[in-house]
Amino acid sequence: MEKNRITKRWLKNHFTYSWWKYLLLIVLSVLGVNLIFTTTEYRPPEEKKIELYVCNGYADVVGMKETLWPLFLQCSPDQEELTVLNIDLVSGDIYASMQFSTYAAAQQGDILLMPVGEIQKLTADGANYAFADLTPYIESGVLDVADIDLSAGVMADENGGKGIYAIPADTLYGLLDWGNDPAQSMIGVTAYSGNEENAVKFLNLLIQQCATEKPEGYEPQTGRSTATSIFN
Repeated sequence: MEKNRITKRWLKNHFTYSWWKYLLLIVLSVLGVNLIFTTTEYRPPEEKKIELYVCNGYADVVGMKETLWPLFLQCSPDQEELTVLNIDLVSGDIYASMQFSTYAAAQQGDILLMPVGEIQKLTADGANYAFADLTPYIESGVLDVADIDLSAGVMADENGGKGIYAIPADTLYGLLDWGNDPAQSMIGVTAYSGNEENAVKFLNLLIQQCATEKPEGYEPQTGRSTATSIFN
């Protein structure tokens, strides 16, 4: 019985040589709890969320979401989540290009705001592979394009048929309020969006909010159509 007695000396010696076992146990416990919460955490289904990827330069995505989310809920009250992500493809950052290619391969994202050159590369083999044809929404009035010249957004699908697959964003000067320069940019709804109708509603909201007067002294940035890209 004397050998099995737990004394201060025994405890000190035990923790001196076995402390790492307790640390490992704590770490594994924390990771286990985190894994349980991660795997069981509620995630809105595709038809309940919208993802906007701003790829034509810097943007204050936090400010964009704070402004647009309450307005979007007014026209689509059943929606549960809005994600606004900045993937700056004009910065020359190879990691931004890799990030976008990963999301595109996984068919993530509902709305893309991109430089004209990137839009052209994505639609080279048929615009319908990358973007949804917005013509029916424009004709029905669901998508109000105001006075925007849509000619640059008319593209051919894989069979040569024409449609409006992207909206020129050059005149969406309201984007400047979030630090985003719309020059030489276009915006469209992805062909693989799992929430196309609400994506179009959000696009309509964005256009209405940003179709403002050209600010005095505004000078557009140039060179975006030839930005370096993984799609070269």
